[in-house]
Amino acid sequence: MSKDMQGRSQLLWGLVVIAVGVLFLTDIPLPPIGQLWRYWPFLAMAFGAVKLIPPTTPAHVVDGLCHIGFAGWFYVSFEHLWGLSFHNSWPILVIIAGINLLLQPVVIKYTAKNEEKQ
Repeated sequence: MSKDMQGRSQLLWGLVVIAVGVLFLTDIPLPPIGQLWRYWPFLAMAFGAVKLIPPTTPAHVVDGLCHIGFAGWFYVSFEHLWGLSFHNSWPILVIIAGINLLLQPVVIKYTAKNEEKQ
């Protein structure tokens, strides 16, 4: 694992541990542990956000946005928001994968051209 990815991972887990500690310090009523598992897509969104802060490469930006999109799709499908479920919204995943495949080389090529000009 590169130093960049290790630093990002440590940043994310540090924020998660801090958030858990703050939750335990407050008097906010927490749902039973069995119900907390349904919020795991937010952890996946955090992994995507860590790739965006700071965006070191164009590939990190696209990859981070796709992680956030996937986690958002999973949560929306799991909770049946807007009438979407896994059964009727799976094409959204295909679209997210296509956007990822399309944008990565385009963004990388675009930034390479801008770096050459400077």
